[in-house]
Amino acid sequence: MKLQKRICLLLALVLVVGLFGFKALAAPKKIQLSLWSGYPEMVPFYNKVAEDYMKANPNVQINILAHPLREHEQKLSAAIPSNTAADIIETSPYVMRKFIDAKYMDPNPRNIEQWMKSGIYDQFYLDEVTINNKFYGVPLFQGRQVLFYNVDMFEEAGLPGPPTTWDELIEYAQKLAKYDANGNLVRAGISLRKSGGGSGVCEKWWFWLYPAGGSIITEVSPGKYRNNYNNEAGRRALQLYIDLLYKYKVDSHKVKADSEGFALGAHAMFTRESWVVGFMKESAPNIRFNAAPLPRDKRAGTICTLVNLYVAKNSKNKDEAWKFIQFMMKPEYQQFLLAKIGWFPCVNADYEPILQEIPQYRAFMELPEGYTLYSYPSLACYDEIQTKLAERLVKAFMDESLVDNPAGIAKVLAEAAAETDAILAENGVLAK
Repeated sequence: MKLQKRICLLLALVLVVGLFGFKALAAPKKIQLSLWSGYPEMVPFYNKVAEDYMKANPNVQINILAHPLREHEQKLSAAIPSNTAADIIETSPYVMRKFIDAKYMDPNPRNIEQWMKSGIYDQFYLDEVTINNKFYGVPLFQGRQVLFYNVDMFEEAGLPGPPTTWDELIEYAQKLAKYDANGNLVRAGISLRKSGGGSGVCEKWWFWLYPAGGSIITEVSPGKYRNNYNNEAGRRALQLYIDLLYKYKVDSHKVKADSEGFALGAHAMFTRESWVVGFMKESAPNIRFNAAPLPRDKRAGTICTLVNLYVAKNSKNKDEAWKFIQFMMKPEYQQFLLAKIGWFPCVNADYEPILQEIPQYRAFMELPEGYTLYSYPSLACYDEIQTKLAERLVKAFMDESLVDNPAGIAKVLAEAAAETDAILAENGVLAK
């Protein structure tokens, strides 16, 4: 009897262990996906998409981590070469280019390439992610620059609308600026980007350089470049900054700048991307503002900077990562991205209801006739070029002696251009 009980107990034990073992084998393996972002304001978007994806795919856990942009880029510089990056990386093509050239990133899989060609993207975006006839990354959102202006300040100054030319810009900025009893500027007519970390200062100056007829670099022959600002266009763009700061005194290093200053009413105009619309509604809901295309000079246009999603070479779950990226591009999530976050999506979808609700967005997408889009050159060394040039521009913007000093302005640009060309030469892409 005791033997029979022992046998029964043993059989029961085997059955229990077997059942648990079967359940363990039957349960789907938990897939861990990580995503790194350089735009903290994007976290609500990623969280919404991740939550929906995880509901539809209970065996997937998605973790989102965001850092300020420069910190994020530094993190990528260490993590990608060491194969310790997140499964999905969000960054700009010009940041990723050096990793692609060094073979640290693989091109998109064939099925992803076909999906991207299915009509969800215009050709402009496909061209921007093409390197050596292969796609790298999936465009998520874009940064275009417009001129934001305070409607109440314009009405108070009797101005009919936003400036459309440089001459109007200078005239309007003088009418909009305000001074205290001692002649100190207390409200800027326009806020220029005069300082800040990294390459941003150079990028924002580029938005004035381009209408003047120049650019930071130009492709002289296939794959070979040279600076394109040590010329009349560069001198005109730098002079515009110096004149607005020190000749007309419509901007100052002492006045609160950028989006924060705009929300505080510290200036009447500035240039920025679409996220400002959401920022203003959140931070300064009572301020009436609008957006307009950047003023033209010899030509007109604005930059279109892409931010893409890439699957890291070290990812252990590449297929799942690509599936999540495709899921993210559904129209409803792209509409959420524009309406709630304020960055303009790259995917084709119906955004008209949002444009009707938020009319400031139209300036970004409805370009006037003759108004062109331009973008970052696909060069690994371009960020270094911009960063070094930005350091020189910051010093120049502090130099009041450059007022009515064409020789001084020419000297600043000639020295900067020599450095730009030297960087191109070091990287084997300088045009002879």
